[in-house]
Amino acid sequence: MLAPGLLWTELSQTHIDQYHRLLPLTTVARALAVDLAALSLLAMVVVRVLERLSGAGDGAEAGANENRRSAGALLWALWFGLLAARAIAGLIVSQVLWWRQVTTGRAFLVVAGLLLILWLASPHWYGLAIRATRFGSLLVGFCIFWMIPVLVAAGLAHQPWDQAEFKKPLPAATAPHPRVIWLLFDEMSYDQVFVHRYPGLELPNLDKLRGESVTFSDVEPDGFFTEDVIPSIFLGDPINRVRATISGRMLYRTAKHTPWQRFDGSRTLFADARRAGWTTGAIGEFNPYCRILQGQLDFCWMGLPPLPDHFSRDKSTLENVAAPLAADWNRLVRQKAAPAVARSGNSPLDELGAVRAGDALIGDQAIDLCFVHLPLPHPPGRYDRKTGRIGPGGSYIDNLALSDRILGQMLEEVAASGAEERTTVILSSDHSWRVGLWRDSYGWTKEDELASGHGHFDPQPMLMVRFPGETAAVTIGRPVPLLAIHDLVERMLAGVMGDPQQLEAWAAKQ
Repeated sequence: MLAPGLLWTELSQTHIDQYHRLLPLTTVARALAVDLAALSLLAMVVVRVLERLSGAGDGAEAGANENRRSAGALLWALWFGLLAARAIAGLIVSQVLWWRQVTTGRAFLVVAGLLLILWLASPHWYGLAIRATRFGSLLVGFCIFWMIPVLVAAGLAHQPWDQAEFKKPLPAATAPHPRVIWLLFDEMSYDQVFVHRYPGLELPNLDKLRGESVTFSDVEPDGFFTEDVIPSIFLGDPINRVRATISGRMLYRTAKHTPWQRFDGSRTLFADARRAGWTTGAIGEFNPYCRILQGQLDFCWMGLPPLPDHFSRDKSTLENVAAPLAADWNRLVRQKAAPAVARSGNSPLDELGAVRAGDALIGDQAIDLCFVHLPLPHPPGRYDRKTGRIGPGGSYIDNLALSDRILGQMLEEVAASGAEERTTVILSSDHSWRVGLWRDSYGWTKEDELASGHGHFDPQPMLMVRFPGETAAVTIGRPVPLLAIHDLVERMLAGVMGDPQQLEAWAAKQ
């Protein structure tokens, strides 16, 4: 309960947190084992001191009159309040808990406050409650006998050294080749963009692209989570759940009770593209693209979430042992940084690594199939559309405005690449805005509440296709599953999907 928040996810048998981090994490796992043992020893000393102060260590009976006289007895309430606060902090850091109503301060006040009220009402029952809680904590403490071995085993496991980005040597191009630029905006809602747009929100680049594209107005979602949906589109098979091995390899299953299968990059769109003579590239965040598609990509960049509390794969075990103290010290002494001022000539979009990598991928004419997974308009808010500055705060509506701005920049890259006349642009999302997931979480704003219609969820994701040279808008209103993007791209790779008429005929068969 006192251990760092990362411990909660490191102990998971699904290894899903390790899957989304840069590997190896062996020094981190070993450091967590040391930290857990050290905190347990420290807690034993604290408990012994509390026993002394409250008289519990001497076998004295905690009667009503004694409890009223003994201030030491009240220290147990503070101790268990601290334990509750640390446990909640761990759940928040590990993103197991994200309800904005639950905070470390409130957890401390609830637990310590209830025990204090009980002490005032009945010192006898307070003593019984403390003894019962201590016994429960003792039972929880026995978990250390399996937790430390699990962490030690993880610290000894063989894990690959992830490349966060790479570019392989490419053969010289013999003739101009068709290109497909696939832009995937994470959590973009068709309803919020085109049907029930927030009053005053301007999305000029999305509107312009719609005027030149085939737009699907009834796309059926494939899933709820990015880690499931995107690999399922790559494979062309529905994925029900994803987990990983201790070495970071992806496992998935197609239904709740089906066997786990190992993700095979040679069965994906990118492998098919290379077999058809196309060069391939992918950039994105959250999913470890450079690991799971290492043999199928010529160009790759991935931005995986950093470890909390100053832990790092680049630090030694000893340095990671001290990392939580460094994090706590940093939180105590740091001051609010002054607002960043954009340098002259630099776009604030340069602060987003995925945008820089996406621009580089699109601008490289040698890459034929380009997949760009952008972490927007995924909450929380990171943009102020009124000032045009990127930073914490803002709403989903602000993120939509930023997404539109990024789209405009990337379409400019397509135009400047020199290959626009042979480039098909696909714009999609993995799922819609998951209102129910975010409504009670940190970062939800009044603007989010209004935009969502006070909690209404529309499940429809985005799908638009612009063929080279197209200037007319076409809307397909028949239901089309999002998973059909796999077949759509496969047909583009085979050269049998090249205009709106062929796309409409294809959609009629879905």
